[in-house]
Amino acid sequence: FNGISYSPSLKYKLLIEKNEPLGAMVLREKFDYGLVKLAIACGTTFIDGKRVEDIKILNDQAKVYLNDGTNIESQVVIGADGIWSNIAKKTGLRQNFKKFGMCIFQEYPIKSEVLDKCIGEKRSCHVHLGVKGIIGYGWVFPKRNHINIGICELKTKINRSGCKTNLKEIYKNYFDLLKKNNIIPKDLKIGRLRGGALPLSPLKKTYADRVILCGDAAGFINPVSGEGIYYAMSSGKIAADVIGDALEFGKTDEGFLSQYQRIWKSDFGKDIKLFSISTKQKLKVNEKFLKIVKNDQKFADLLVGILYGSYSVNKIKWRLISRFLYAYLKDLFINSE
Repeated sequence: FNGISYSPSLKYKLLIEKNEPLGAMVLREKFDYGLVKLAIACGTTFIDGKRVEDIKILNDQAKVYLNDGTNIESQVVIGADGIWSNIAKKTGLRQNFKKFGMCIFQEYPIKSEVLDKCIGEKRSCHVHLGVKGIIGYGWVFPKRNHINIGICELKTKINRSGCKTNLKEIYKNYFDLLKKNNIIPKDLKIGRLRGGALPLSPLKKTYADRVILCGDAAGFINPVSGEGIYYAMSSGKIAADVIGDALEFGKTDEGFLSQYQRIWKSDFGKDIKLFSISTKQKLKVNEKFLKIVKNDQKFADLLVGILYGSYSVNKIKWRLISRFLYAYLKDLFINSE
């Protein structure tokens, strides 16, 4: 596994080389379809092409109303319907969602031999911090016969004229930069772009009578990297365990389901909180920080381990802080000579 991170000016870059894999890339369509097949194999009734319009919580059941006029009765409802979750909205768990990030991306089919030439056989990932001054990053994630290219703005930046960032224009500039540096094929066309919104912090309450929220619907995401699959899968597992107990004991009220929030907070909530604090303190990555990381391999390994899930930031926070101070002072000493 190889990865390269670049400072905003491209003056500094951090090369990460590992023999063992740190992450896995998959086509999202295949991943989602695989989850659907697993669910069906476990007895789930899969309904496609319909959406939830409303939900009513009654004394003896929950009713979910679909856009075709039909409804589904259930003892408990899991809201896993994304950042704009209707379940969260209709149950009052989400009031206003003023803070969220935005991303623009596209996945391009490219022959394996072409990727071997521009990206390399080890399929190096490229991450450009602060592309065109955004508070976020641009990425190039290669797969077997595809390449995913995108930019993510974790906090909207408003310029002096009062206008928000034009992400499409920045994407075009980033695309040209990648071609100029021979990271992607010269003849690759942008095509039609896709976009999405990212929650930047969990909801204050992720449960109610007969309701539990998971993944993006609950606001679970790493606010530094924008990654949310891990939290979606983990919260789904926690929800399944809690709901299993709720059905066994016949207790589907919010008092019993509140343990769901206690468990996820204990599991990954502290990491999300620390990521959120660090993001608020210093959203814009500067040149000096990447220079410090680049010149201290142990500090770089800790950061990579956190980003790829090898370490819990909450469990190694003091180790991380002490290593950063060491790397920072080392950088000062070298520059003063």
